[in-house]
Amino acid sequence: MPSLPLFPLGGVLLPGARMPLQLFEPRYLELAQRLAAEPEDERRFGIVLIRQGHEVGDGAVRDLHAVGCEAVVDAMALAEAGDGTVVHLVARGARRFRLDALDEAAVTSYTTAEVSFLTEPDPAGDAEVETLGRRALAAHRTYLTTLGATTDAVESGPRDLAYRIVERMVLDPGDRQRVLEGGDAATRLRTVLALLQRETAIVDRFGALPTPPDPGGAALN
Repeated sequence: MPSLPLFPLGGVLLPGARMPLQLFEPRYLELAQRLAAEPEDERRFGIVLIRQGHEVGDGAVRDLHAVGCEAVVDAMALAEAGDGTVVHLVARGARRFRLDALDEAAVTSYTTAEVSFLTEPDPAGDAEVETLGRRALAAHRTYLTTLGATTDAVESGPRDLAYRIVERMVLDPGDRQRVLEGGDAATRLRTVLALLQRETAIVDRFGALPTPPDPGGAALN
């Protein structure tokens, strides 16, 4: 069973998405040091949404969601700030995994876990997935029109289409986690359709515009 360093967060990394991170707590500086010592194509760790607790401080995390996303390090840089060392890191989402158990044998200040990487059927040529994909893209255009927003066309294969649509929506982490936990493309697209219909109805009925997240903002540990 693979062992993977974990980085619990208040946000969700999706496969294919990129997330900037700032590491400054000693335990995560230790993780950064370990990653830097690995060959560039082997710098990987796991990002998991915190179910209870918060990101910063000893004992802050009390419970984690069961499904997370493997993070591949695309770039790392070390900086010295007034309060000490900060590592700036850009992570890219790769494989989904199930959190099986904490790795009690790992002698690390950060959490290390035993995980199982999740597989799913190839959706290529699946008529249901193709239909759901067309419906989701149409619903996304309606959502954007209701918001008065514009964006580039969503370009993705059927496996990752739900992830790419969610990246262009303003959702709380729990909704993003629901999409991440979808076991196949059809399940994820059905979830995204429900989210699009809900969010569009809220804006249309109440005129309540969600606050977009800062696209350049970095998650902190």
